[in-house]
Amino acid sequence: MSFRADLTDLLLSDPGLADLVGTRITWGRRAPGEGLPALVLMRVGATRDYHMKGVGALRRTRIQAEFLATTLAEAGEVEAALTARLDGIRGPHGGTDFRGIFVEALRDGLDTDRDGSGIHRILADLIIHHRVHNEENER
Repeated sequence: MSFRADLTDLLLSDPGLADLVGTRITWGRRAPGEGLPALVLMRVGATRDYHMKGVGALRRTRIQAEFLATTLAEAGEVEAALTARLDGIRGPHGGTDFRGIFVEALRDGLDTDRDGSGIHRILADLIIHHRVHNEENER
C-alpha cells in the first residue's frame, strides 16, 4: 500500500469516525454528489530526511484535513473523532511506519455546495512523521 492508502485505511478502521463519514474519505476533493459529512485530505507539504549518505527513510508530511458537514456541530464531531483516532498515534499500519501524527492549526469556514446549500467546514493540519520502506510509499 502507499502512504495515502495506509492513512485512509487507518482512518476507516476507526469505528467512531466510520460511523460519521462512512467511506466518504477522499483525496484532493469531494466526489460529485457525495453525501455529508465527508472528509477530504490533501498533501500540502512534505520534507525528506537527508544525511551524509544520501536520502534517509524518514519523512515529515503535512496533510490538510477538511471536515465537511451540513452543520458546524456535525463538522466538529468529525474533527473530534479524527483527533481522537490520530493525535499522537505511532506504529506501523499497512506499509507505513507512522512515527507520530499530530493535529494542529484548526480553522472554521463556510461554503456553498453545488446545490446552493451551505457546507460547514473545519480545516486541520496534520503533521505526520513516518518512515518509508520502499519507493511505493513516496507516491
